[in-house]
Formats: sequence, structure tokens, C-alpha cells
Amino acid sequence: MNRLAFKDFFHGILNSYTMVFFSKNRIFGLILLVVSFFDFHAGIGGLLSVLVSLVFAVILGLDHKKITDGLYGFNALLTGLAIGISFQPTLALYFILVFIALATLLITLAFEGILTKYGLAYLTLPFLVTTWLTVLATRNYANLNPGESGIFLLNTLYQRGGFLFIDLYRWFDDLGWPLFVKTYFRSLGAIIFQYHLFSGILIAAGLLLYSRIAFLYSLIGFFAAWSFYMVIGADIHELDYSYVGFNHILTAIAIGSFFTIASGWSLLWVLLVTPVISMTISAGMQFLGVFQLPVYSLPFNIVVLLFLYALKFRQSMSKRPELVYIQHFSPEKNLYASLNSNSRFDKRWFFPINLPFEGYRFVSQSHDGEYTHKDEWRHAWDFVILDDKEKEFERDGSSLFDYYIFNKPVVAPADGWIQEVVDHVEDNNPGEVNLEQNWGNTVIIKHTENLYSKVSHLKKQSILYPKGTYVSKGQVIAQSGNSGRSPFPHLHFQIQANPYIGSATIMYPIAQFIRFNGKHELIISGYPEKDEQITNIQPNAWLEKAFKFIPGQVISFMVNGTEGKWLVEADMYNNTSVRCVATNSVAWFRINGNIFYCTHFEGDRNSMLYYFYMSAYQVPLCYYPDLEVKDVFPPTIVPYSFIKAVQDFTAPFWLFIKPEYKSTMAQNNQHTPELTLLSECTFKFLRRNIINLQTEMIITENGITQLNIMDKGRKLSLSFFREDK
Repeated sequence: MNRLAFKDFFHGILNSYTMVFFSKNRIFGLILLVVSFFDFHAGIGGLLSVLVSLVFAVILGLDHKKITDGLYGFNALLTGLAIGISFQPTLALYFILVFIALATLLITLAFEGILTKYGLAYLTLPFLVTTWLTVLATRNYANLNPGESGIFLLNTLYQRGGFLFIDLYRWFDDLGWPLFVKTYFRSLGAIIFQYHLFSGILIAAGLLLYSRIAFLYSLIGFFAAWSFYMVIGADIHELDYSYVGFNHILTAIAIGSFFTIASGWSLLWVLLVTPVISMTISAGMQFLGVFQLPVYSLPFNIVVLLFLYALKFRQSMSKRPELVYIQHFSPEKNLYASLNSNSRFDKRWFFPINLPFEGYRFVSQSHDGEYTHKDEWRHAWDFVILDDKEKEFERDGSSLFDYYIFNKPVVAPADGWIQEVVDHVEDNNPGEVNLEQNWGNTVIIKHTENLYSKVSHLKKQSILYPKGTYVSKGQVIAQSGNSGRSPFPHLHFQIQANPYIGSATIMYPIAQFIRFNGKHELIISGYPEKDEQITNIQPNAWLEKAFKFIPGQVISFMVNGTEGKWLVEADMYNNTSVRCVATNSVAWFRINGNIFYCTHFEGDRNSMLYYFYMSAYQVPLCYYPDLEVKDVFPPTIVPYSFIKAVQDFTAPFWLFIKPEYKSTMAQNNQHTPELTLLSECTFKFLRRNIINLQTEMIITENGITQLNIMDKGRKLSLSFFREDK
């Protein structure tokens, strides 16, 4: 039998409770565990089922991570709670409960195998099937008698705790709670088969602790259902009959903030599906009533799965609502990660196309040009080289070789296959044009389906590769010339959806270039404008080496006389990260083109790795002395819990916390040349600086050698040296 550490097994138990609410918050799990024992026999049934299910999962050799995450335990928990509260506690009940838990696990695996093929979750379908089968089967079991918990509630309370429990129940019930509030709390409690206010209040507190967004959506979903029942004149007691109104709560959390990114769009869909849930509840009660079976969470499962399946048919990467692709098991983390990724990598769905040259060029004509670039061919650029006097040529300009751009290399703007080549057109003398062969010498490169780049007016017989050749980004493919409809040497560049010379252009952004208008400016993705001077990012060898982190690499450092180690790792999806050995903190990173990004951090905010994450949040692997980099951190880095909690409530609709990152690169030209990355992290709230972290990262030909940190008067200095495993 594969071994699972006791700590991981214990976490699997707690996560089995929290996974009912799509959470892995273990404090919330403890609260749910305690609340489940408010009805002792239900609590015993639930805990026993979880233990049995997880033990069988270990024996079967199932995925340890899924066991630890509670994915194989939460359906067994619900089944155990349902059976424990439905039957009188006897030895026969606990005997059969072992096999019911096993059945729940097997049915869970079956649903997992079926639904994951379609990218869908199995939710609580295994609980429903197993519990219904058990209820039907036990009608023939003479040694199992129906329980009275939830039917004669006061009698049950008296049996559990005497008059004290009854008095507490009546005290809560007589506080003058509005019916809406009572039903909401009891519906929350009913999710784990506890049908009284106090259990619902504790669960609400745990839900609030786990996620402010999930708590908000639970209120909105239930209020929407309540309003719908009032408007159509339906029986409001349907919500508090067995408190099946919890279907609205779970559905609102699921499609509003867990499977989709919480936003105004996800909220709209919660409101739109509310009537569907209500109709499903009513129909389910009618249908299942024939078999004397409870509806339980059937409406929640039907509506959520139908909604998620419907999103599979979208033909574009729609954000109405936006699906969660990397699940952090926290609506806040999902939302902040999405917002941060969208702001930093808003063109990440585009295949990156760079400029077709090296060095600086001026944009002599851009989209909707003065002379050409009209109608179907409006999205194009013309590039030239100008001297200090803004002239395109030296001497009198009568010779093609007088023009600075003539005969200069043209490079592939991205990887691809050469689709079309024209290389025989004569170059025009300055001032002349060839109207019969409009595009002149041309190369078309296919990058992906329906994405082609074209460079035109090339020098005759300068094209280096024939049609069908695969070329790499930055590879020289030809020289600039003056062929076709080109009175003076320039390079024409456009992007199109078809492989033919003369195809219409498409509006498509250029990735990662430098704009120089008196000062260098980094453009992550954009459209060069007329009269701008631009260039591709020119990588710096020292920076490329410094931030080339290879999985398996060990990074060692000294701080205050203590040695520390970081490990560079990559998971099965090739997500790369640096992990601190001492604190187990993790900083994820990626290199996108010529830019190093830190993308996410989890762990100890006092660790040295956290300071590295903050200082190297975005680092272009190039050196321009006046280049200032700006970026935005996620709100999670703010250290004050109250401010973050307020932001959590408003985050789906309004983000007021926007911590900023700024950096510049300086070069020491003295006896020991080195680059210094100066970074600053700031956040202002009510005109007060809350975060003001400054760092200096020293980079030499040997890589990163030192990191100096100034954090609110605290000064630290890390000295680095690398090892290879």
C-alpha cells in the first residue's frame, strides 16, 4: 500500500469538509467539523465515512494530492451525514456505513472519469446517487430504523443536551430575526445537515473567513431566490422546507465566484439562473416525491453543470463571464490572479510578432497612411532610417546606396514557414516607381493558421531562402530595397490572414518593442505610430544569464551570516518557480520573449524569496539607462487585513488597491562594471504610504551577486552564489 503521511491524511480529512464549499481553508474545515457534531450521530456518520473513503483511496493507490485536497472525501462526508441523521444509531448502521462510503468512492471515480473528459466537475453527484441508492435499499433492512433528527427537532435537542439546548435554540429563535435571515442561516446549516440558526451562523462566519466574495455571492444568490419567490407568488416555504434553498447558495458561489471569475458578468448570470434553480427545485420535489426521495442538492448539480457545459460552446475567449483556468480554491485569489494577468499580459492570446529588423527605425507611414495604406490595406507600416538631421540619405540622395536603409538586413518577425517569395523585380532609381509590380520583391511568412506577415520592396535577389523554408525569429531573410511601388527606399511591413501577395491587412499588435521619443519606453504590445523611432528589444548578455533559471538549479545566498538555499523547479505543466528550502515559500516566474516576470507568490512574506519576488517583478532583459519599467502588483501584497477584506467585497466590481512597481537600470562604469536594478514598491491608501519597499539588485557577468533591501527602516543584504545540481 502506498504510504500517505499522517499530516497529509489529516489535511485530507479537513479538506473533505471545506471542499463542500469549494475551499481548502483548514480553519473553515475545523468549524465545519465541529458544527457537524451538533447532531452527534450525524457527525459520527460523516467523519466515519470520510475516514473510510480516504483509507480505501490510499489502498487503491489513488492520487495522493487529490486525497489530501479532500476531492475523494467530501461526497462521502455528505453521504455519511445524510445517513447518520436519517437512521437511528445502531451497530448495523455503522457496519453498513463502511460499505456505503466505499460505494461513494467508487461512484466518485466513475463520475470523475466520465465528466472530466468534458472538462466538468462531478460536484455532489456521487453523494446523490449513493444516498438515494442507500435509502431505497434500506427499506428492506429490518435492523435499520428511521431516525427522528430533523423531524422532531426539540425532542432531538433534548436527547442531545437536555433543556439547555432547547433554551439556547429558543433564545436564538426569539431574537426577532427576519424570516429571510433565519432561512438563510438555516439553509447554510442544512448544507451539512444541521437545521438550526446557530450552526448556520457559525458556518457563515467560517465562509466569511474563507472568502468575502463567496460570502457576498451566497447572500446575493439567496436574496435573488427570495425575491423571485415573492414576485411570482410561489410558496416561500419551499425555500425553508428541508432548507433546500441552500441550492441557491451553492450555485451562486459555484458559477459566480469559483468556476468563473467574480465580476459583474458572473453576478448577472447568478441572477439569470436563479429562476432555473427554483423551477428545478419544484420539479425535483414533485418527481422524487413519487419515490419518497429527498431532492437534496440535485438542482445545484443540474444547473451548474448545464451552465458550465454551455460555456464550452463559446467560440471566443469571452470574459462574460471569464472561466477560471488555474484554480486557486479561493475566489479572491482567482479574481486577483486574473485581473493581474489581464493587466500585465492583456495580449497573451496573440501570437507574438516582433519588428522585422534590428536596430532603430523611424515610422514614415503607419496605419491609414497619407499616401498609401488605404482601404483593405490600411493596417501597415513603412520604416526608414534617419540621421541626426532627420534625413533619409547622405550626399545628394541620387543613388540608392545614399539611403541609410538600403541594403540593411530584414529579419523574420517570428518563427514560421516562408509561404511566398518574389525576388526578381528590379530596384527603382530614387524618385521612380513600378506600378505594374506594386509590392516589388516580397517575402510572406506563415506563423500560424490565418496569421501571416509580409515584408515588401526588398532588394532584388537579396532573399536568402526559398519557399517552404522554416525560419526563426530574428533570422536574416533579405535586405531592404526599393522595388515595386516605392519611390524611395523603405521597408513595408504588414500582417494578414491569407497567404497571398495583395491580401488585405489585419490590425494586429507588435510585441515587445522600445519606443524612443527623447526617452526610451517599453511597449509590451502595441501599434507603432507615425514619426516614432522604434526598435526591437536588444538583449543584454549579463541580464540574460542572471535570470536564466534552469529547473534543478540551486541558488545559494548568505544573509546576516546565515546561509539559505532556493531551488528552481518546474511542474508537469512546465510552470517554473523558485522554492525556498527553509520556508517552503514559492515564487512563480516566466520569461516572455525578452522580459522576465514574477507571476505569483505563496508563503512567508518575511522570507528573502518574497523580497526577490518584489524586486524582480518585471525585468526587461535589456539595458537602456533611461528606461523606467512600471507594473501593478495584485492587492494580496497589502499587509493590512482590514483593507484587504474591504477590497475583497468590492473587488468583483471595483478595485481600489493598486500597489505599483517601478524599476530602472543603472550601470557602474568604474573599475568594476556592473548593472544595478533599482526597484520600488509603493501603495497609497488615504494619501498614506502603506508599502514603500526599495531594493538594489547587483548584476555582473557572473549573474545576480547581491540584493540590498530597504523595507520601512529594515536593511538587509543578500550575497548570492549559484550551484548546479
